[in-house]
Amino acid sequence: MIKNIGSNWALSAVQILVIAIIVPFTISALGEYRTGVWEFIVSTSGPLQLLALGMPMATVRHVSSAVAAGDTSEAERVIGNSLTLSMILCGVALLIGALIFGGITEMILVSDRWSLTAAELVDAQRALAGVLLLIGTSFALRLPYAIYDAHHDFVVRNIVQGSGFLLRLILTVTLLSWKANLTVLAAIALIVAVLECVAAVSISAVRHKPLRIRPRRVEKDMFRKLISFGVFAFLMNMGALLAFQIDAIVVGFAMKPEDITHYAYGNKVFEHFLAVILAIGMVAMPMASDMYAKQNFAGLRDVYLKWSKIATSLVLLMGCYLLVLGPEFLAVWFTDDYHPAMGEVMQILMVSFLLFLPMRGVVLPVLMGIGKTRGPGYGLLAMGLLNLALSLVLVRTHGIHGVALGTAIPNALFAGLFLVIGARQLEVPVGQYLHYVAWKPLLGALPGVALLAWFKWGLEVQGTVAVIGCGVVYTALFGLLQVFYVYRRDPYTDPIALMQAKRASS
Repeated sequence: MIKNIGSNWALSAVQILVIAIIVPFTISALGEYRTGVWEFIVSTSGPLQLLALGMPMATVRHVSSAVAAGDTSEAERVIGNSLTLSMILCGVALLIGALIFGGITEMILVSDRWSLTAAELVDAQRALAGVLLLIGTSFALRLPYAIYDAHHDFVVRNIVQGSGFLLRLILTVTLLSWKANLTVLAAIALIVAVLECVAAVSISAVRHKPLRIRPRRVEKDMFRKLISFGVFAFLMNMGALLAFQIDAIVVGFAMKPEDITHYAYGNKVFEHFLAVILAIGMVAMPMASDMYAKQNFAGLRDVYLKWSKIATSLVLLMGCYLLVLGPEFLAVWFTDDYHPAMGEVMQILMVSFLLFLPMRGVVLPVLMGIGKTRGPGYGLLAMGLLNLALSLVLVRTHGIHGVALGTAIPNALFAGLFLVIGARQLEVPVGQYLHYVAWKPLLGALPGVALLAWFKWGLEVQGTVAVIGCGVVYTALFGLLQVFYVYRRDPYTDPIALMQAKRASS
């Protein structure tokens, strides 16, 4: 499990590095106004993802169970039915995408408030069409990765995806330098997605024999099995969409493209922050399915506690730094394109993510892996709906800061709810969970927070070298405290004991 999660983290590191280059390059090439239009296009196309009906997640769950039982024919049956259903859903998504295209063009792109020139309008329409096409076909394009997840073949899967990130970097820098417009960005996304899918299918055909990725006639019992699990994954996806991808649409309807840019780039870091934590969940869910199928309940609880604590430490490491020095970090990242509102949005959101991310990264995937889908589905949906309602109200009184508050409040409520649900389903008392997972990591983080506060208000650090240097010193202190205090004598993860054992064996 450590190797697979480590490979996921390596992929996240590649993704963060690529985005760290692409984001400032894109905003510099397009400008704040057109960048805001692009962020709005991506957000308005996002609802099409819901039409996947949780099929990828349902496929991972059922293929994992079949592989664990050694039933290759059942695994292939799941894959074939899922692929056929995904292709049908792609067709539906493209039809709905045509309606979205017309609606967004009439309601927003041609409005006087946005003031697009004729050339900018055509460019935006082409980009919107390209993004809608990408999302409409993504159900089938991403399905091959379910086979990698079910086989715990994360290292190879991550090499394929990492290659896609690097290709995106090369194409973005090359093509935007040649022609800086939104159509080029949409074309790059389509090219990378198709090439990734071709590579994933080709490699899977060799590594995962005799499993084959091919459509087959939909069988009634398999349809019910996939949909019964997928419907709650669908609710989770809808909740996540409402919570994290709809905000740019709320800002776009109430404010101007520049405001979308300020909110989106204040929020940009969390997309990749979340990916680091979800790297644990990607491995935890199929592993939980495997353990549950083998009735290894003690091992299941061990995975739940061990990785919840590790996720909490990671969240505190990155979150405390961004909470204190986040605005200075964004100022270094975006240079002349930085706006103070970006840093303020990030700090509001960061408070809630300290609570939310450990729940989303570990508790939810484990619950989904053991088939407890109802709570995660309804919980994330409720969180998303509350987010949308609060954001629509607060954007009119507090602007983009109100939208950030509308996201932060449901995040915190969700964390409390799933703390209780996870403890109940896995038969781990809340007090035991908090004592093991939260108590020591919180105490171990306090000296680092004090150091960051001194850097910020005592030394008033600014500039690339100072901000990065502060991060290095803070990370070193945080790491030492984790090794010699937080994880010392830990029943699952004691770095000192592991090093001593390794030294003794050698």
